[in-house]
Amino acid sequence: MHDLGPFVSIVLAATVVVALFQRLGLPSLLGFLLTGVVLGPAGFAVVHEASSIDVVAELGVVLLLFTIGIEVSLKDLARLATRVLGGGSLQMLVTTLAVGAALALAGYGFSRGLIFGLLICTSSTALVLRLLGDRGELGTRYGQLSLAILLMQDFAVVALMLVLPMLGSEDTAWLDVGLSVGKAVLIATAIYFAARFVFPFLLKRLVALRNREVFLLAILGVVLGTAAVAERVGLSLALGAFIAGLVISESEFSHQAFAEVLPFRDLFNGVFFVSVGLLIRPEAVTTHSVALVGWVLMVLLVKAGVVLAVARLFRLGWRDSLMAGVALAQVGEFGLVLAGQARELKLVDASEHGMVVTAAVFSMAATPLLLRVVKAALPKDVGPTADLDEVNQVAGHLEDHVVVVGYGLIGQTIARALKLLEVPYVVVEMNLLTVSTQRAKGEPIVFGDASRGTLLDHLGIAKARTLVVAVADAATTREIVTHAHHANPKLVILARTRYLTEMGPLKALGASQVVPEELETALELIGRVMRAYGAPEAMVYEQKGKLRGTHYSALTEGGADDLAPVYEMLGALQIERVTVAADGPAVGRSLAELNLRRRTGATALAVYRDGEAVLTPAGDFVLAAGDDLVLAGGTDAVLQAGQLLRPSTLPLLSGTRIPAIRL
Repeated sequence: MHDLGPFVSIVLAATVVVALFQRLGLPSLLGFLLTGVVLGPAGFAVVHEASSIDVVAELGVVLLLFTIGIEVSLKDLARLATRVLGGGSLQMLVTTLAVGAALALAGYGFSRGLIFGLLICTSSTALVLRLLGDRGELGTRYGQLSLAILLMQDFAVVALMLVLPMLGSEDTAWLDVGLSVGKAVLIATAIYFAARFVFPFLLKRLVALRNREVFLLAILGVVLGTAAVAERVGLSLALGAFIAGLVISESEFSHQAFAEVLPFRDLFNGVFFVSVGLLIRPEAVTTHSVALVGWVLMVLLVKAGVVLAVARLFRLGWRDSLMAGVALAQVGEFGLVLAGQARELKLVDASEHGMVVTAAVFSMAATPLLLRVVKAALPKDVGPTADLDEVNQVAGHLEDHVVVVGYGLIGQTIARALKLLEVPYVVVEMNLLTVSTQRAKGEPIVFGDASRGTLLDHLGIAKARTLVVAVADAATTREIVTHAHHANPKLVILARTRYLTEMGPLKALGASQVVPEELETALELIGRVMRAYGAPEAMVYEQKGKLRGTHYSALTEGGADDLAPVYEMLGALQIERVTVAADGPAVGRSLAELNLRRRTGATALAVYRDGEAVLTPAGDFVLAAGDDLVLAGGTDAVLQAGQLLRPSTLPLLSGTRIPAIRL
């Protein structure tokens, strides 16, 4: 029998703690870490060893790296090649030397300091990518540098695990280290190209089965299989999963794969952070509290300072450099693995191992809060890395134009429409890769954070006619609307929001029109139902206009009476499927000749012939034996039409479905 007690305790405790953190506006990652601390040896000792949930925790990291690989794609990775190799290698080397020097000053000796430097030179891929993904900042310049350094660290873990045993011996075979690193690169490349030609072939045939369960199992097989192969040949599970993500990102199945894996990723990833919290040892906190504070400060300051210097070397602005430094200031999950190996090799004793592990966990826990504090404390000028010369070049000459914030699906659609109408516009977007790609195509787009007032000013918001806010984050939308309305009270501000509750606050801040996604979806469904029941397009348009004109009140509680005319009309309609009999009078005659609407009151919505649907057929459409007519109208009208055509009728409203109609 398996003991499910630890998992049940984790799930229940995490539910309560994460829900509380959500209410307080704190990152859920901190909630998972705190859950581990509370349930672990430093708390109530409900879960004694992190090893009891290690498999699930590793799955979380694997699925996280897989989804990151899907989002990045091989083309994006190629753009980061210099930063991966140069920035990542430089960061690890300088961090190791800096930690060695700092600990030498503290009395550890430089050689022992280098050992500790190797243990803490890596950062947490799982933590950083999760944080940047949740904040929508993975595509920013500091986000891209962070990703590049993290990828290099994951590659270098193989070499670090070879270096540690050599540090414990007198003869250090550095040539073997170099050969092992080269071997790892070749193996990773071989895995990628093998998967590149095998996976798409298999997935296409599995997708043809049209079975969601088979597709999900295939994707999980691809992820776990590639990760397992990578581990077998000396690479990490996470790196193998990242390669699998890169492969899938090049296929047409990438979006569906991402959507299928996402729920599993979030669940297992949460368990991973709980397992990190379990590693905190009480003795390191109580007995060596002063030393622990010193270790945590050394880790945060040294690592942040080194990354800041590397970022400046790659010509990032001070703001992005500082944000990258804070994001990568912690010790990562691979550092915990290396610390365990160092203990087995007797390079560190049990007390030092406990100190390194506990300091690493505290540095992880501090990262989300430090990122939030640093971002809030930085001057709110033009947002991260916005190049004012570039902004002025794109938008400086514009007047009476449209400013579009966000270049997702909605922003792209709006931009295409404005281009067709020959209306001048400029787009501001936070994803650096998107900006680079679209600028190369001639799109008037700039990089920056539109919630920073100075950037909006340089985009000519005071001279603009319309502002369209097409981002999903509610807090960012409020900041943008507030500044834009103050800068230009006559500006027409159109804001997108996910939820109805945001409509009132945004209108109060100056938004001219707020479009709530959930109610627009309901409105579109109402329109399609009306069309399905034969309502004229004019009536559909009129009803949707009335609902928007009353700010969707009819779709909210207490406003259903406004929809009474619609419900009354739908209740009076019936849809029937009528087959044209071979010996019937309709064969060889056009719909105009039959004149069904005038003779019976029924309307022909569609005609099915040989499995193909002809929607709203014209009057000159000639019927043939075996055609299926979809008729709409009152009960008597439909029955009369059926009798006229002498068919058998099937009442669709009682359960018969027309599979080919696409409303």
